[in-house]
Amino acid sequence: MKDTLLKVNAFVKQHKTLLLVMPWLLYAFYLIVWAAPQYESQSQLIVKSSEGGSSFDPSSLLMATVSGSAASEESKIVEAYIQSADMLNHLEDAIQIRAHYTSDEADLFSGLPSSHSEEDFYQYYLNHIEVTVDSSSAVITLKARAFTPEYATLINSTIVAKAEAFINAINNDLAKSKLVFAKGEHAIVEQKLQQAKTDLLAFQSKYDVLDPTAEGAAFQQIAFSLQATLAQKKAELRTMRTMMSETAPEIVNTRREISALEQQLAEQKSRISNNEDTGALSVSELMAQYSNLKVQLELAIQAFSSSLITLENARVETYQKLQHLVTIESPTRPDDNQYPEVTYNLTLFAVILLVLYGIVRIVIATIREL
Repeated sequence: MKDTLLKVNAFVKQHKTLLLVMPWLLYAFYLIVWAAPQYESQSQLIVKSSEGGSSFDPSSLLMATVSGSAASEESKIVEAYIQSADMLNHLEDAIQIRAHYTSDEADLFSGLPSSHSEEDFYQYYLNHIEVTVDSSSAVITLKARAFTPEYATLINSTIVAKAEAFINAINNDLAKSKLVFAKGEHAIVEQKLQQAKTDLLAFQSKYDVLDPTAEGAAFQQIAFSLQATLAQKKAELRTMRTMMSETAPEIVNTRREISALEQQLAEQKSRISNNEDTGALSVSELMAQYSNLKVQLELAIQAFSSSLITLENARVETYQKLQHLVTIESPTRPDDNQYPEVTYNLTLFAVILLVLYGIVRIVIATIREL
């Protein structure tokens, strides 16, 4: 065992430069000569609602503070959708992103292997896009990598267009469903109002009355007038009987007038009160049914007014809640490749090699002491 450790230690000491420099040189050769350049396109987005106040209005600043968390949640939804498999499927259908990542533009190590699974493809996609959301401003920063600057810009712009359609569809569907519900409820109330009007008009047409209440008051007034006249005629008859015989023409005429008044008064009272013999509705019954229909119409009018206000409020609220994905920075077209980062990667790899070399020396020294 000691002999083996001594040989390993001697080999490490003797070939220290080879063990440290050769891997670094091979990696440098790969990064500088062989590695395919990767270009990065960047865009910035934000979800804005139709509701907005003036920036000079203190109340709008307060509302902006209150709605900040809601805007951040919408931005998180956009972030999750960009990182979803649905977005990857859309990119495959729209711009054939799989073909680009497996093309000759990529090298052996940076490209997508030809014999890959769908999970590998999805993970590769996630490794080549970056979506971040600023917690304070809710601004979404999207970065997309590809092996040509044109295709990086194409990926970014396609993602932005699809995300915009997605967030608009969500809000439009919610807004439409809410407005459709309000319109449906208003249509029901309007139908009840029309039915109440129809019932009232049918009642007036059936019984040939315009306002039974007014006509009932007129009938009662006529009855009162007939009753007063009848009382007056009866008083006159009693007076004449004290001065004339029963066969006097004046007394006979007065009796006829009294009889006619009593008959007319009886007919008038019959029209006002219930008339079960003829089956026709009395004035009192007409007034009761008319009053019921009138109340139903007034209630329907009140319900229609309230429903109309609710519908208008729903329309305004729906418009205020509409949200749109606004592009702050359009997808950029990179001039230089961002990846691989040669200086950073070579420096990091050199540090790793030195750390590994130190660890190997420490392990060997520790084992020798044991």
